Amino acid sequence: MSAWSDFIASQSLAATANTPLLAHCDHLAVIRASGEEAGHYLQGQLTCDLQDIDHGAHRNGMHLSLKGRGLVSMRVVKSRDGYLLLCPADKAEDVIKALIKYRLRAKVDFQVDADAVVLGVAGDLEGTGLSVLPAAGESHCNDHTLALRYPHTEQMLLITHGEHAIKLWPQLAANRALTGANGWLCQDILAGEAMVFAGAEDLFLPQVLNYDVTGAVSFKKGCYTGQEVVARMHFKGKLKQRMQRIDYQAAIPLAPGQVVRDANGKAAGEVVISARGSDAHHALIVLRRDTDGILFADDQPLDSKLVGLPYSLPWKE
Repeated sequence: MSAWSDFIASQSLAATANTPLLAHCDHLAVIRASGEEAGHYLQGQLTCDLQDIDHGAHRNGMHLSLKGRGLVSMRVVKSRDGYLLLCPADKAEDVIKALIKYRLRAKVDFQVDADAVVLGVAGDLEGTGLSVLPAAGESHCNDHTLALRYPHTEQMLLITHGEHAIKLWPQLAANRALTGANGWLCQDILAGEAMVFAGAEDLFLPQVLNYDVTGAVSFKKGCYTGQEVVARMHFKGKLKQRMQRIDYQAAIPLAPGQVVRDANGKAAGEVVISARGSDAHHALIVLRRDTDGILFADDQPLDSKLVGLPYSLPWKE
């Protein structure tokens, strides 16, 4: 085991926590994209615009199938020697396989950074003690730590390495509840920030995950795989469903890609992700616009309700 593994094993991490909190985000992996053509190559593979990222932003992005559905997703940020791609840890190899499929002779390489540590901070960001806090939706490198601040909520991801994480943890942990992956998934759900998790591959257009609201899909940049389908829906189509948040009381874990139904037994949508909170389960689910939030899973009532997101959904009439 590494020194970081030994250290984090000695910490008492609760399954759930209220803000302010510090989370060990071991459900996320970091992939390094390097090479002189890395930016150009990623621009032609992902839904987000690398020009925004080159100017200090961080964005979620999808790699799509030919029919415009997300196969894998990742959060992209510029690093000193290329780009970092944060993705679900159990999808890291799938991300690399998807991205190298069209590489041919392009001068770009992808490798999982096994020494990278991802931490999440929510609430009281001014109290983190970092020398510089990035603006909303932006990133900033503090010493050995790359900070990625969320655009709509008081949350921030920190990417560092094991040795520095051990030094940084006590500073960040002061006056914060400590939690792990489930605790941070709850924060992502509250923020309306979604990725493609195992089980939900090839299901969702970027827009239905609200990527058009969060800057994770561009309709102005050049072509990428699946772009024609995505653009056609944006300019000529009408979305009948979008990702929304529900809270529910039933003791049922909802799996990515799982179908949920309304009171009449009709399919109402598919689960993006769910997590157990301190007082309820939280979930992001792609739902029809007319859904009232009263949902069932396998004929079992979820005792659920719709809860607003921290941004507005641009439904088209």
